[in-house]
Formats: sequence, C-alpha cells, structure tokens
Amino acid sequence: MTAPLSGVRVLDVSRFVSGPLCTFFLASLGAEVIAVEAPEPSPSRRLGPFALPGGGAAAEMAPGAVAMPFLKRARGKRSVAVDIRAPEGQDVLRALARRCDVFVDNSSPGVMARFGLAYDDLVAENAGLVYCAISGYGQGAPDRPAMDNIVQAMSGLMARTGFPDGPPLRSGITVADHTTAVFAALGVVAALRGRDATGRGGLVDVSMLDVLTALVWDEAVDHYAQAGLPVRTGNADARGAPINTYRCADGWVSVTCTSDVQWERFCRGIGRDDLLARFPDQRARARGAAEIDREIEAWASARPAAEVEAAFLAANLPAGRVRDPLEAVEDPAVVARGLMEDLRHPDAPADRPSGYRGPRLPILFDGRVPLAPAEPLGASTDAVLRELAGYGPGALARLRRAGVIR
Repeated sequence: MTAPLSGVRVLDVSRFVSGPLCTFFLASLGAEVIAVEAPEPSPSRRLGPFALPGGGAAAEMAPGAVAMPFLKRARGKRSVAVDIRAPEGQDVLRALARRCDVFVDNSSPGVMARFGLAYDDLVAENAGLVYCAISGYGQGAPDRPAMDNIVQAMSGLMARTGFPDGPPLRSGITVADHTTAVFAALGVVAALRGRDATGRGGLVDVSMLDVLTALVWDEAVDHYAQAGLPVRTGNADARGAPINTYRCADGWVSVTCTSDVQWERFCRGIGRDDLLARFPDQRARARGAAEIDREIEAWASARPAAEVEAAFLAANLPAGRVRDPLEAVEDPAVVARGLMEDLRHPDAPADRPSGYRGPRLPILFDGRVPLAPAEPLGASTDAVLRELAGYGPGALARLRRAGVIR
C-alpha cells in the first residue's frame, strides 16, 4: 500500500531530539525528509557513543564514527549541509521551502525571524506550507533556555515523581523531548489534512512545557491537593491497593488492582482469606494500603518474581516483572512485531549487522516504509539543490568555496 505521507516533502532544520525525532516519525510514515545541517558537524553528530563503520563501538569520536543517537533519528533523511547564518545560505533555504510541504524548526523563538525564515517569511512564498515550530515554552513566550529536565521541573512532573520522603526526580528518559515530538508530528499531519480541504498550510506551534503540563493535568491535580493526597507516591497510588511495585526474592513485580473481583481472586489464590475479610472492598483497601503493602511484600519477598507475577496474572490482575531495557526488548511480543531494527552505519558492509538496534516508528500500517541509514554530513547537498532549487554546477562550486554549503 502507498505510505500515508507519500508525496509529502519535509524541510527539517531542527537539532538534537524533539525536532529530529518528529521528522523521523514523518519519514517513517513515507514523507521525503531533507535534513538541513550546518557545514561543520553539529553536537547531534558529536555526542557518543559512536558506531564504527566496520562494526563495534567507541566511546570517543574516531575517523568514520557516527553517533548512535544520530543514527537512530536520521534514518530515512537526506542530509544537506547549508550555513543558514550566511545570506546566501538563507536564500538556499527559502528556495527549498518553496518546494516543500512542511518546515520543521526547534530553535528558540525569534531565531528563524533573524534569518528571514520565520513563518510569515516562508508562507508569503508558499501559501500551502505547514510550518512546525517546536520550542521550550511556545512562540511569544519569554525567551529562556529549555532542556528536557528543566521542563520536567517546571511542568510539575518532577514534583510528582519519586517517593514521599525523597527529593523530586526526573524521568529516566527524555520524556519532554519524546512526547513533544509525537504531538508535533500529530500537529503536522492534522495541518496537512486541513490543507487538503483549504489549500492553505498554517503554523503548528508546539511547546514542551505545554505538552508535559497537559500530561501532568490528565488527572484532577487540584482536587488531589484539596483532598490532602501526597504529591509524590513512589510506585503506589493513594486511591487504592494493592497498587505498587513489590520486592521479590530475585527482583521486583509491579501490579495494579482496580476491582474487588480481582482482589478476591488474588486473596483466595494465595490462601489469604483473612486479607479479604479485613479489606473487602476498594474503600477499605485505600484506608489500609500501607498494611496491605506490608503483607504482600512479606509474601512476595520469599518467592521468585516469576512466581509472584504468575499469581497476580492468575487473578487477572495487570502485573509485570520489572525488567531492564535489554531484557524488555526481548519480550516475545516486541520481537514478533519487529520493533527493534539494526542501526546501520552508512559505510557499513551491506551484509553485516551493526550489532546495535533502534526502534522503528511504534505504529504498524499495512505498508511498511523501509528507511535508508543516516547519511554522511552533506551527502545529498548537491542533488537536492539541483533538483529543488535549480542550482547548477557553477553556483554549487561557488557556494562551496564560500563555505556556505558542504
């Protein structure tokens, strides 16, 4: 089947995580993505660990090495190296934007305007352009630096993460960058659908702070504060029990009990009718959560995690062993669905796997879009500028001598 975004061309001038991940999603949906980079390798290409062309990895950058995070996010994209700080480089970008459907940027608000590449500048020459601006706090917000952990702190997410007697904790992953990338891709797809009806593109303004704040307020936080429930609950939930992660003889198991029927099955299954008699319903379990946790921890700590998990599942309780990431990707369901793919170095032999993996777009369609490996810096500069902007050999040579392109 035709890929969902087949025929859509994306001009990606973004850096680091949220923007490049958004355009990786779009490439995975079938869009042609042209990634514009500076002529000198960006930090995205210089942050290790590094994959070597002959296989293996290096902690430091070596000749021919490519950063593994870059290999993941740059799959399926054409690399064009242009210095957009130079006036001639800005002309190149405007010429490319006239031939593109989507423009993705995640610089601080105002940066693109200084280069003459803001939304108003580009849409004046291409009314159908969808301009996706990703930022820390939103267009028009006060200009201040934004990084993932800072946005976690400012959104309230960090205050809700951790144990009541401990400090606030950041998530173990870059949750702000990743969730913002998903919402940005959603915004682009919606704007393209709108363009189908009107012929006009539009501005998609996505803020990391908006995204994480919306996630925090998926629940009625103000009500919980008024009710006196703790901000941080660790792995528990003050509204019921057993909802926690319990230590076992050889690991941990997480479980959530949401109904009286599940609780009854579990208590009878492990021979603890006394617990059922003392805490017969959800309200009683919420009041006695601390005692229930102590009882279950005592029971679980004497048993292997696999046995504890099986006992919960036998009662139809959602439960799972706590697995490290390497074990998690070997789950039969993950393997069967082919989530993890080989992260190929662009110069690696075609018949040799790299030994390192990265996830595909975690959505399956009838048609799968195969993605080429990340390209070397500037590998498609000449081809793209010839195809889309009409630059001939002489103009390309002049721009290269001036250091505007690579």
